[in-house]
Amino acid sequence: MADTQPTGMAIAPDVLDTIVALALNDVEGVASVGTSPSKIRSLFGKHNKHGVTVDQVSDNTINVSVVLTVFDGYSLNKIASDARVAIADAILSQTGYTVDRVDIHVDAILFQD
Repeated sequence: MADTQPTGMAIAPDVLDTIVALALNDVEGVASVGTSPSKIRSLFGKHNKHGVTVDQVSDNTINVSVVLTVFDGYSLNKIASDARVAIADAILSQTGYTVDRVDIHVDAILFQD
């Protein structure tokens, strides 16, 4: 994605990726953001290594897609719901963008001993 430009400034795509990743640090059940390099399908095809894709829909609206590894024992619906809220709130408060859609892709489940 090219730099996004809310009124009067430009935001580099890596900044938005970082905002999303940091927002997910406090979401219970999220183990990591991004596609694990050990996954065979990540070796083929086109994947964002950070696991975050941001698309600008309009001047002040964006869509976010994020790939997660989650811990076993947590509700996937709750993780996705909490992640959507955390991402939308973080993006809005730090950039002024409204998040129209957040797509959550669970790439792996991490089983704990």
